[in-house]
Amino acid sequence: MPTREEIVAHLEQLAEPDYARFSSSLIPHCPPMLGVRLPALRRYARVLAADPDASLAALGTELFEERMLRGMVISYAKLPDETRRALLEAHLPLADNWSLCDSAAAGCKWMAKTPEFWLPWLRELARREAEFSARFGLVCLLDHFTATPEGRRQTLQACTELESTSLYARLGAAWAVSIVAVKEPALGLDFLRQPQLDDFTQNKAIQKICESRRATPAYRQAVRQMRR
Repeated sequence: MPTREEIVAHLEQLAEPDYARFSSSLIPHCPPMLGVRLPALRRYARVLAADPDASLAALGTELFEERMLRGMVISYAKLPDETRRALLEAHLPLADNWSLCDSAAAGCKWMAKTPEFWLPWLRELARREAEFSARFGLVCLLDHFTATPEGRRQTLQACTELESTSLYARLGAAWAVSIVAVKEPALGLDFLRQPQLDDFTQNKAIQKICESRRATPAYRQAVRQMRR
């Protein structure tokens, strides 16, 4: 497997400086970014995932793309659930902005195959004070567990248990509520009628529901009545 120097050299060949300037401007507290687009990073991550131990040992943490690759390698590698969870725990402090957090969460599609293993951990993450650990748990729930009625209920329960008052954790909860609501409108409406979210999160959830193409005009009107 390549060394860190070889990994960085390969990333530099793929880099687009104009893209780096644009993308980094959208991400608060963004690490230094070379400007490699996501499709190229995904292709490279699949190569590195063939030997995850060596790749994760070689990857640094200074560059945005290196951190993104770490999350992708964990997602793409063939690993036991226990090993993957330990690697994600180690990775979470590095996924310290919405882009790194959400991209890592999006790749965890295998979570839905063993919900009995992953749901308790995700619910526990959602209760953490750390902003992006909480958000990671919530985004994994909305990405991978809102296809079923039980998963939707677990997702809403995690939102009510959110302890972090940080912006991106609360935005993650609002996003999760909106996804549940558009997939199961009656459940979403009933949830919003209850005093289970702070005013900010409630109103952001309603905003995202109203922005969804899947929400009917009548449903948008109904949820707007729940604004605080």
